[in-house]
Amino acid sequence: MKIDARRIRALRKARGWSQEHLATVAGLSPRTVQRLEAEGKASHESRMAVAAALDIDPKQLAGIETVPASVPASAVSPVDRAKMILWIVSLMLAAIMFQLVAGFILGGDAALRDNRINETCKNTPAECGR
Repeated sequence: MKIDARRIRALRKARGWSQEHLATVAGLSPRTVQRLEAEGKASHESRMAVAAALDIDPKQLAGIETVPASVPASAVSPVDRAKMILWIVSLMLAAIMFQLVAGFILGGDAALRDNRINETCKNTPAECGR
């Protein structure tokens, strides 16, 4: 059965696996994995074992489905990465601003309350327990 050898290699490398590691996880011999990646030919059992090891649908190895199982981080363009970082930094700044504003409001209310208590204690010390 014909399989997409480039996809197997890409998925394996995206996980940081060697051919030997993929063979161990799939329950195949290292030579079988080498042959899969070199020739793109596999038995039904080998294709199912590799798909299970890579946690993907076996159809993705046959090239029937064109959507990759996962996109490696290196596939993200620098512009998209910069936009993502800018978005995260913006969210963090918004959270900090919210905390500052809430702190000023709560702190101001506490200061006003403390001032009222101090003023009451000056005028009528008996009420303050002094």
